Amino acid sequence: MSTSTIERLNPFVQEFISDPYTHYRRYREQDPVHWGVSSNPQLQGAWYVFRYEDVMKIMEDKRFGREFIKREDAETTPVPTAYKTFLTMVSKWIVFREPPDHTRLKSLVSKAFTTRVVENLRPCVYQIADSLLDNVHARGEMDLVEEYAFRLPIMVIAMMLGADPNDHPLFRQWALALQNASASRLKPPPAIYENAEKASQEFINYFKPIITDRRANPQDDLISNLVKAADEGDKLTDEEIVATCTHLLTAGHETTVNLIAKGTLALLRNPNALQLLRSHPEYMPNAIEEMIRYDTPIQMITRWAYADIEIGGQQIKRGDSVGLMLGSANRDPARYKNPEVFDIQREDTKSCGFGGGIHYCLGSSLARAEGQIALNVLLNRLPELHLLEDNIKWANNIIFHGPKQLKVGYRKP
Repeated sequence: MSTSTIERLNPFVQEFISDPYTHYRRYREQDPVHWGVSSNPQLQGAWYVFRYEDVMKIMEDKRFGREFIKREDAETTPVPTAYKTFLTMVSKWIVFREPPDHTRLKSLVSKAFTTRVVENLRPCVYQIADSLLDNVHARGEMDLVEEYAFRLPIMVIAMMLGADPNDHPLFRQWALALQNASASRLKPPPAIYENAEKASQEFINYFKPIITDRRANPQDDLISNLVKAADEGDKLTDEEIVATCTHLLTAGHETTVNLIAKGTLALLRNPNALQLLRSHPEYMPNAIEEMIRYDTPIQMITRWAYADIEIGGQQIKRGDSVGLMLGSANRDPARYKNPEVFDIQREDTKSCGFGGGIHYCLGSSLARAEGQIALNVLLNRLPELHLLEDNIKWANNIIFHGPKQLKVGYRKP
């Protein structure tokens, strides 16, 4: 294990979550491959990797993967085996699969996220963004997270699936229950898993009738396409279809939530960048890339070591858990010039914010488009946008890292 004298990192406490970048800098400089505290109390620890080069190397190395490794000394499934419905659901998510299952599922789902499909969705995304701001425009203030950033992507995903976008409050409730239990954290109370177990069954009860209906009455939506693929011999079960729909409605929208919220926060805390973007809206695509780099929507992803491997001078053993600190990698001065500076004109914005290797986020093009549209509409319709609270309350989650709420004000029409 690490012989560094720096204290063992626990990235699951609020002190770290509220200010991860200060901690990233210390560990990146003093112990860039660090043996810290695991979210799994049965494990003696976990590795955390902070440098861009090492993070990219691991994401692209087939000797690291997402499917859990059975160990005699600890339960390593994504959730405890006692919660069977929830565990079955999560175990079928694309993000926890490796080839050939990962290849099979991703090839089917990725067809819904091609450049052509995303471009065709843009008018609908604009319409949803406008409708959400219509609801709050006259008030002069809102919680940008709850009333805008959360609702937009979940309504878009529901529409793509063929579900009713008006059911987004239900999806949000169930998705939060699953996310709270599946994201890494220290010793969640039983109620967290019980809520997730119930939400998993609610998702099944919701999507099963839709699958049955699409089998008899196919439409131009993702569920119909998945049903068609299953019926044509692609070995896709109804349980996998439900799990895929559920995954897209949970992890699939949370990235965009945090991109919109933290992107807005970065602009409001950097008024020169905000003014520049207002006067030069053509910078928006590059600004989105800088937002993804500067304050990464997903701060950490995990891998299991499938073999004994040396990384950064440390011996990682088969079966070890490895946390890849994307937020740290995207501010690595060995990779970026002035990485702590938010610069929407930065020329080199390529980052690992959407992962890498075979697990690169399949919805990244949609997330980028949603971010561009959401911020364009926000800046165009809400003049004098400003923060109402400087003390940001952060959600208790280092993976899907974002503000719990973001209260903003603006000039009334």
